[in-house]
Amino acid sequence: MSWFSPIPLLIVLLACAGARADTPAPAVAWLWDSAVLPSWSTAEAAVLQRHILLTGPSARTRPRAHWPLMPSTTRITPVLHVEVSTVNPPVDIATRTDMIVQAMREAAQSSTSGWVQLDLEAKPSQRGFYRALVARVRAELPPQIKLSVTALAWWCRSPAWLDDLPADEVVPMFFRMGRDNVRMRHIVEHTPELLHASCRQGSAGFAPQEPFAPQVIARYRKTYWFDRYAWQRSTSAASPLPPPVPGTTP
Repeated sequence: MSWFSPIPLLIVLLACAGARADTPAPAVAWLWDSAVLPSWSTAEAAVLQRHILLTGPSARTRPRAHWPLMPSTTRITPVLHVEVSTVNPPVDIATRTDMIVQAMREAAQSSTSGWVQLDLEAKPSQRGFYRALVARVRAELPPQIKLSVTALAWWCRSPAWLDDLPADEVVPMFFRMGRDNVRMRHIVEHTPELLHASCRQGSAGFAPQEPFAPQVIARYRKTYWFDRYAWQRSTSAASPLPPPVPGTTP
């Protein structure tokens, strides 16, 4: 994930404003490694703080390379991204629970929004681990910190993933949906009642390269935005984007 160019999103937000009478939902940029805060997200930003890669018998951790410049008033939601290798799956993923919980506790110390976010794309065989992990994280975070978790879009059709999940916010990612893309887009656009209740109108993640109708965006009280091409651009000549950090996961 990375920051999002202001022009396409501004168009989306203006369209959403016309689609309903109330104030448009807050839009929050996901700021990955090579990121500049866009002007439309100065109120709040979700900032990657640490990346953990679980692969084979090892766990590799990499803190954020460069903290983005932003106003002191910008509310920061730190994000922990946990990548579970599909090429070399972790030998015993449950043994990494303590490491992840500790990283979430450390991330919460940097929160100025009152939120912290766990971004972990677990496989079906890891569902039990994932649900136990979320419960453990929620139990060990300070009570004043709210827990946000991202969710793969197809989880929204499986109550076993999301029923009674002890998170304060579920953020379904309606982009990069792979082979399920056509079916999921149809459900999101035309039959949202088929989605889990956690995925219908609270928060959701979108990408400008895979746009939905403004009416879809307008259903949500809060939206997160991910632009996988944004590291190639800059918001102004005065604040160019740095080159991607070697080894950065997109």
